[in-house]
Amino acid sequence: MSETTDFLAELAEVLSAQVAEGSPVTLVDVDKRSEGNSWETYLVTASWDGGDRTASFAVKREPVSGIVGSYDVAREVALLRATEGLGLPVPGVAAHRAGEPGNRGFFVMERLAGVVPMPHNVTKMIANADDRSALGRRVAREMATLHAAEPTSLNLTELEPAPAPADTGRAENDQWRQTYDDVASIRIPILDLALAWLDHRADRVSGRVSLVHNDFRVGNLVVNPGDGALVGVLDWETAHFSDPVADLAWFFQRTSRGRSPLACKLLSLDDFLDEYADAAGWRPSQESLTWWAVQSLTKSAIGCLQAVAIFERGDRPELRYANMAHSVYYSLGWLNQMLRDGEWGL
Repeated sequence: MSETTDFLAELAEVLSAQVAEGSPVTLVDVDKRSEGNSWETYLVTASWDGGDRTASFAVKREPVSGIVGSYDVAREVALLRATEGLGLPVPGVAAHRAGEPGNRGFFVMERLAGVVPMPHNVTKMIANADDRSALGRRVAREMATLHAAEPTSLNLTELEPAPAPADTGRAENDQWRQTYDDVASIRIPILDLALAWLDHRADRVSGRVSLVHNDFRVGNLVVNPGDGALVGVLDWETAHFSDPVADLAWFFQRTSRGRSPLACKLLSLDDFLDEYADAAGWRPSQESLTWWAVQSLTKSAIGCLQAVAIFERGDRPELRYANMAHSVYYSLGWLNQMLRDGEWGL
Protein backbone atom coordinates (compact mmCIF):
# COMPACT_ATOMS: atom_id res chain seq x y z
CA MET A 1 0.00 0.00 0.00
CA SER A 2 1.18 3.55 -0.73
CA GLU A 3 1.66 6.16 1.97
CA THR A 4 -1.39 8.06 0.68
CA THR A 5 -3.51 4.91 0.67
CA ASP A 6 -2.52 4.24 4.28
CA PHE A 7 -3.45 7.80 5.21
CA LEU A 8 -6.88 7.60 3.58
CA ALA A 9 -7.57 4.30 5.33
CA GLU A 10 -6.70 5.89 8.67
CA LEU A 11 -8.83 8.93 7.82
CA ALA A 12 -11.82 6.65 7.26
CA GLU A 13 -11.18 4.99 10.63
CA VAL A 14 -11.00 8.34 12.44
CA LEU A 15 -14.21 9.53 10.77
CA SER A 16 -15.88 6.29 11.77
CA ALA A 17 -14.89 6.76 15.41
CA GLN A 18 -15.41 10.53 15.75
CA VAL A 19 -18.23 11.29 13.31
CA ALA A 20 -20.14 8.13 12.36
CA GLU A 21 -20.48 6.66 15.88
CA GLY A 22 -18.55 3.54 14.91
CA SER A 23 -20.30 2.87 11.63
CA PRO A 24 -17.78 1.95 8.90
CA VAL A 25 -16.98 4.93 6.68
CA THR A 26 -16.26 4.77 2.97
CA LEU A 27 -14.55 7.67 1.20
CA VAL A 28 -16.56 7.88 -2.01
CA ASP A 29 -14.71 10.91 -3.40
CA VAL A 30 -11.20 12.21 -2.67
CA ASP A 31 -9.67 15.30 -4.26
CA LYS A 32 -6.14 16.29 -3.26
CA ARG A 33 -5.84 20.02 -3.79
CA SER A 34 -2.80 21.99 -4.91
CA GLU A 35 -3.74 25.40 -3.49
CA GLY A 36 -1.83 26.90 -0.62
CA ASN A 37 1.70 26.53 0.64
CA SER A 38 1.21 24.91 4.01
CA TRP A 39 -0.96 21.92 4.99
CA GLU A 40 -1.72 19.15 2.51
CA THR A 41 -5.38 19.68 1.66
CA TYR A 42 -7.98 17.10 0.64
CA LEU A 43 -11.66 17.51 -0.16
CA VAL A 44 -13.48 14.28 0.63
CA THR A 45 -17.00 12.93 0.65
CA ALA A 46 -17.67 10.26 3.25
CA SER A 47 -20.50 7.75 3.34
CA TRP A 48 -21.71 5.58 6.23
CA ASP A 49 -24.77 3.74 7.53
CA GLY A 50 -24.85 1.69 4.36
CA GLY A 51 -24.81 4.82 2.21
CA ASP A 52 -27.80 6.40 3.93
CA ARG A 53 -25.65 9.23 5.29
CA THR A 54 -23.01 11.27 3.49
CA ALA A 55 -21.05 14.41 4.28
CA SER A 56 -18.35 16.47 2.63
CA PHE A 57 -15.27 17.58 4.52
CA ALA A 58 -12.05 19.49 4.06
CA VAL A 59 -9.04 17.68 5.50
CA LYS A 60 -5.75 19.32 6.44
CA ARG A 61 -2.74 17.05 6.89
CA GLU A 62 0.66 17.96 8.28
CA PRO A 63 3.05 18.47 5.35
CA VAL A 64 6.51 16.99 5.10
CA SER A 65 7.77 20.57 5.16
CA GLY A 66 6.19 23.99 4.77
CA ILE A 67 6.65 27.72 5.11
CA VAL A 68 5.17 27.87 8.60
CA GLY A 69 7.89 25.55 9.87
CA SER A 70 5.95 23.85 12.66
CA TYR A 71 2.54 22.28 12.04
CA ASP A 72 0.57 21.31 15.09
CA VAL A 73 -2.88 19.75 14.76
CA ALA A 74 -3.81 20.51 18.37
CA ARG A 75 -2.84 24.17 17.87
CA GLU A 76 -4.94 24.54 14.73
CA VAL A 77 -7.94 22.80 16.27
CA ALA A 78 -7.71 25.00 19.36
CA LEU A 79 -7.58 28.14 17.19
CA LEU A 80 -10.62 27.14 15.15
CA ARG A 81 -12.63 26.33 18.24
CA ALA A 82 -11.60 29.52 20.02
CA THR A 83 -12.49 31.74 17.07
CA GLU A 84 -15.75 29.89 16.56
CA GLY A 85 -16.49 30.69 20.19
CA LEU A 86 -16.00 34.38 19.41
CA GLY A 87 -18.69 34.11 16.74
CA LEU A 88 -16.34 34.34 13.78
CA PRO A 89 -17.38 32.45 10.63
CA VAL A 90 -14.89 29.57 10.62
CA PRO A 91 -15.34 25.94 9.59
CA GLY A 92 -16.29 23.63 12.43
CA VAL A 93 -13.86 20.86 13.38
CA ALA A 94 -15.40 17.41 12.89
CA ALA A 95 -12.47 15.16 13.80
CA HIS A 96 -8.72 15.17 14.27
CA ARG A 97 -5.70 13.05 15.09
CA ALA A 98 -2.50 14.50 16.50
CA GLY A 99 0.76 13.76 14.74
CA GLU A 100 3.32 11.32 16.08
CA PRO A 101 6.77 10.22 14.94
CA GLY A 102 6.47 8.67 11.50
CA ASN A 103 2.76 9.40 11.21
CA ARG A 104 1.65 12.90 10.23
CA GLY A 105 -1.41 14.28 11.98
CA PHE A 106 -4.52 15.75 10.38
CA PHE A 107 -7.80 17.44 11.19
CA VAL A 108 -11.18 17.34 9.46
CA MET A 109 -13.42 20.39 9.00
CA GLU A 110 -16.86 20.93 7.62
CA ARG A 111 -16.66 21.87 3.96
CA LEU A 112 -18.04 25.37 3.56
CA ALA A 113 -20.31 26.01 0.59
CA GLY A 114 -18.94 28.85 -1.49
CA VAL A 115 -16.03 30.04 -3.58
CA VAL A 116 -12.63 31.50 -2.71
CA PRO A 117 -11.82 34.63 -4.74
CA MET A 118 -8.18 35.51 -5.32
CA PRO A 119 -6.63 38.97 -5.75
CA HIS A 120 -6.39 38.53 -9.52
CA ASN A 121 -10.04 37.53 -10.02
CA VAL A 122 -12.01 39.02 -7.12
CA THR A 123 -13.54 41.75 -9.29
CA LYS A 124 -14.78 39.09 -11.73
CA MET A 125 -16.03 36.63 -9.11
CA ILE A 126 -17.81 39.44 -7.23
CA ALA A 127 -18.78 41.62 -10.16
CA ASN A 128 -20.96 44.10 -8.28
CA ALA A 129 -18.94 46.90 -6.65
CA ASP A 130 -21.51 47.31 -3.86
CA ASP A 131 -21.21 43.61 -3.02
CA ARG A 132 -17.42 43.92 -2.87
CA SER A 133 -17.76 46.94 -0.61
CA ALA A 134 -20.16 45.05 1.66
CA LEU A 135 -17.69 42.18 1.90
CA GLY A 136 -14.92 44.60 2.86
CA ARG A 137 -17.07 46.12 5.59
CA ARG A 138 -17.97 42.69 6.92
CA VAL A 139 -14.30 41.71 7.04
CA ALA A 140 -13.50 44.90 8.98
CA ARG A 141 -16.14 44.02 11.58
CA GLU A 142 -14.99 40.40 11.88
CA MET A 143 -11.42 41.59 12.29
CA ALA A 144 -12.53 43.96 15.05
CA THR A 145 -14.32 41.08 16.81
CA LEU A 146 -11.17 38.96 16.68
CA HIS A 147 -8.98 41.76 18.01
CA ALA A 148 -11.37 42.66 20.82
CA ALA A 149 -10.86 39.34 22.61
CA GLU A 150 -8.59 39.54 25.63
CA PRO A 151 -5.72 37.09 24.94
CA THR A 152 -5.95 35.37 28.33
CA SER A 153 -9.70 34.81 27.90
CA LEU A 154 -9.07 32.60 24.86
CA ASN A 155 -7.18 29.98 26.89
CA LEU A 156 -4.95 29.24 23.91
CA THR A 157 -2.14 27.52 25.78
CA GLU A 158 -1.03 25.91 22.50
CA LEU A 159 0.28 29.32 21.34
CA GLU A 160 3.38 31.18 22.47
CA PRO A 161 2.56 33.62 25.29
CA ALA A 162 1.49 37.10 24.23
CA PRO A 163 4.39 39.57 24.06
CA ALA A 164 4.40 42.80 26.01
CA PRO A 165 2.41 45.46 24.11
CA ALA A 166 5.51 47.52 23.36
CA ASP A 167 7.47 44.49 22.11
CA THR A 168 5.23 43.18 19.31
CA GLY A 169 7.23 44.82 16.54
CA ARG A 170 10.62 43.80 17.85
CA ALA A 171 9.48 40.19 18.36
CA GLU A 172 8.13 40.04 14.81
CA ASN A 173 11.21 41.62 13.30
CA ASP A 174 13.58 39.32 15.19
CA GLN A 175 11.71 36.27 13.92
CA TRP A 176 11.82 37.31 10.28
CA ARG A 177 15.43 38.50 10.47
CA GLN A 178 16.40 35.02 11.70
CA THR A 179 14.44 33.38 8.89
CA TYR A 180 16.10 35.69 6.35
CA ASP A 181 19.54 34.80 7.70
CA ASP A 182 18.67 31.11 7.47
CA VAL A 183 17.34 31.02 3.90
CA ALA A 184 18.88 33.86 1.89
CA SER A 185 21.67 32.66 -0.39
CA ILE A 186 22.61 36.28 -1.12
CA ARG A 187 21.84 39.48 0.76
CA ILE A 188 19.15 41.71 -0.75
CA PRO A 189 19.87 45.38 0.02
CA ILE A 190 16.25 46.55 0.26
CA LEU A 191 15.49 43.76 2.76
CA ASP A 192 18.57 44.59 4.83
CA LEU A 193 17.46 48.23 4.86
CA ALA A 194 13.87 47.34 5.73
CA LEU A 195 14.89 45.09 8.63
CA ALA A 196 17.18 47.81 10.00
CA TRP A 197 14.44 50.45 9.58
CA LEU A 198 11.89 48.21 11.32
CA ASP A 199 14.27 47.54 14.19
CA HIS A 200 15.07 51.23 14.63
CA ARG A 201 11.38 52.17 14.68
CA ALA A 202 10.00 49.16 16.52
CA ASP A 203 8.39 51.50 19.06
CA ARG A 204 5.94 52.74 16.39
CA VAL A 205 3.57 49.82 17.00
CA SER A 206 0.11 50.48 18.44
CA GLY A 207 0.84 49.26 21.97
CA ARG A 208 -2.02 46.77 21.77
CA VAL A 209 -1.91 42.97 21.79
CA SER A 210 -4.52 40.58 20.44
CA LEU A 211 -4.90 37.35 18.55
CA VAL A 212 -4.09 38.12 14.92
CA HIS A 213 -4.96 35.88 11.99
CA ASN A 214 -1.71 36.88 10.23
CA ASP A 215 -3.01 36.08 6.73
CA PHE A 216 -6.35 37.92 6.64
CA ARG A 217 -6.92 38.63 2.94
CA VAL A 218 -8.81 37.72 -0.18
CA GLY A 219 -7.65 34.19 -0.91
CA ASN A 220 -8.49 33.02 2.60
CA LEU A 221 -12.15 34.04 2.49
CA VAL A 222 -15.00 31.77 1.41
CA VAL A 223 -17.85 33.80 -0.07
CA ASN A 224 -21.27 33.21 -1.54
CA PRO A 225 -20.91 32.97 -5.33
CA GLY A 226 -24.06 35.01 -5.84
CA ASP A 227 -23.54 38.17 -3.82
CA GLY A 228 -20.05 37.78 -2.35
CA ALA A 229 -21.36 37.54 1.23
CA LEU A 230 -18.79 36.19 3.67
CA VAL A 231 -19.19 32.48 4.47
CA GLY A 232 -15.96 31.70 6.29
CA VAL A 233 -12.38 32.68 7.13
CA LEU A 234 -9.78 30.00 6.43
CA ASP A 235 -6.12 29.20 7.15
CA TRP A 236 -5.38 30.05 10.78
CA GLU A 237 -2.06 28.20 10.97
CA THR A 238 0.08 31.32 11.45
CA ALA A 239 -2.26 33.04 13.93
CA HIS A 240 -0.49 34.30 17.04
CA PHE A 241 -0.57 37.08 19.61
CA SER A 242 0.72 40.39 18.27
CA ASP A 243 -0.30 43.93 17.35
CA PRO A 244 -3.78 43.94 15.75
CA VAL A 245 -2.52 46.54 13.25
CA ALA A 246 -0.55 43.70 11.65
CA ASP A 247 -3.81 42.21 10.32
CA LEU A 248 -4.96 45.57 8.98
CA ALA A 249 -1.68 46.26 7.19
CA TRP A 250 -1.68 42.76 5.72
CA PHE A 251 -5.20 43.22 4.37
CA PHE A 252 -4.10 46.53 2.83
CA GLN A 253 -0.89 45.09 1.37
CA ARG A 254 0.04 46.18 -2.14
CA THR A 255 0.63 42.61 -3.33
CA SER A 256 -3.09 41.93 -2.77
CA ARG A 257 -4.35 45.07 -4.50
CA GLY A 258 -1.65 46.19 -6.93
CA ARG A 259 -2.33 49.78 -7.96
CA SER A 260 -5.94 49.64 -6.81
CA PRO A 261 -6.76 52.16 -4.05
CA LEU A 262 -9.07 49.55 -2.50
CA ALA A 263 -8.01 47.15 0.26
CA CYS A 264 -7.94 43.70 -1.37
CA LYS A 265 -9.81 45.45 -4.24
CA LEU A 266 -12.94 45.61 -2.07
CA LEU A 267 -13.15 48.86 -0.14
CA SER A 268 -11.12 52.06 0.26
CA LEU A 269 -8.60 52.00 3.07
CA ASP A 270 -10.29 54.92 4.85
CA ASP A 271 -13.72 53.31 4.63
CA PHE A 272 -12.30 50.03 5.92
CA LEU A 273 -10.65 51.84 8.83
CA ASP A 274 -13.87 53.74 9.57
CA GLU A 275 -15.82 50.47 9.71
CA TYR A 276 -13.14 48.85 11.86
CA ALA A 277 -12.99 51.83 14.23
CA ASP A 278 -16.77 51.88 14.57
CA ALA A 279 -16.76 48.21 15.60
CA ALA A 280 -13.53 48.18 17.61
CA GLY A 281 -13.76 51.56 19.31
CA TRP A 282 -10.28 52.68 18.24
CA ARG A 283 -8.39 53.56 15.07
CA PRO A 284 -4.70 52.86 14.45
CA SER A 285 -2.30 55.71 13.86
CA GLN A 286 -0.77 56.25 10.45
CA GLU A 287 2.73 55.61 11.81
CA SER A 288 1.73 52.20 13.17
CA LEU A 289 0.06 51.34 9.85
CA THR A 290 3.21 52.37 7.99
CA TRP A 291 5.44 50.29 10.27
CA TRP A 292 3.33 47.19 9.74
CA ALA A 293 3.00 47.90 5.99
CA VAL A 294 6.79 47.78 5.63
CA GLN A 295 6.91 44.72 7.87
CA SER A 296 4.22 42.90 5.88
CA LEU A 297 6.07 43.33 2.59
CA THR A 298 9.35 42.34 4.24
CA LYS A 299 7.98 39.11 5.68
CA SER A 300 6.16 38.37 2.41
CA ALA A 301 9.45 38.54 0.51
CA ILE A 302 11.27 36.46 3.13
CA GLY A 303 8.44 33.90 3.16
CA CYS A 304 8.86 33.46 -0.59
CA LEU A 305 12.62 32.98 -0.13
CA GLN A 306 11.79 30.37 2.49
CA ALA A 307 9.58 28.50 0.00
CA VAL A 308 12.42 28.45 -2.53
CA ALA A 309 14.78 27.06 0.11
CA ILE A 310 12.27 24.30 0.87
CA PHE A 311 12.23 23.41 -2.84
CA GLU A 312 16.01 23.47 -3.06
CA ARG A 313 16.29 21.10 -0.09
CA GLY A 314 13.96 18.68 -1.87
CA ASP A 315 11.40 18.75 0.94
CA ARG A 316 8.62 19.87 -1.40
CA PRO A 317 9.39 19.14 -5.07
CA GLU A 318 6.34 20.99 -6.43
CA LEU A 319 7.26 23.65 -8.98
CA ARG A 320 4.95 26.17 -7.29
CA TYR A 321 7.53 26.38 -4.49
CA ALA A 322 10.29 27.16 -6.98
CA ASN A 323 8.03 29.66 -8.74
CA MET A 324 7.73 31.68 -5.55
CA ALA A 325 11.18 33.06 -6.37
CA HIS A 326 9.30 35.19 -8.90
CA SER A 327 6.89 36.41 -6.21
CA VAL A 328 9.77 37.81 -4.15
CA TYR A 329 10.10 40.64 -6.63
CA TYR A 330 6.54 41.87 -6.17
CA SER A 331 7.19 42.52 -2.49
CA LEU A 332 10.61 44.02 -3.18
CA GLY A 333 9.13 46.24 -5.88
CA TRP A 334 6.47 47.62 -3.57
CA LEU A 335 9.02 48.16 -0.79
CA ASN A 336 11.07 50.19 -3.24
CA GLN A 337 7.98 52.10 -4.35
CA MET A 338 7.12 53.00 -0.75
CA LEU A 339 10.70 54.15 -0.24
CA ARG A 340 10.68 56.30 -3.39
CA ASP A 341 7.32 57.80 -2.43
CA GLY A 342 8.66 58.82 0.98
CA GLU A 343 6.27 56.55 2.88
CA TRP A 344 9.07 55.18 5.04
CA GLY A 345 9.66 58.66 6.41
CA LEU A 346 13.42 58.54 5.77
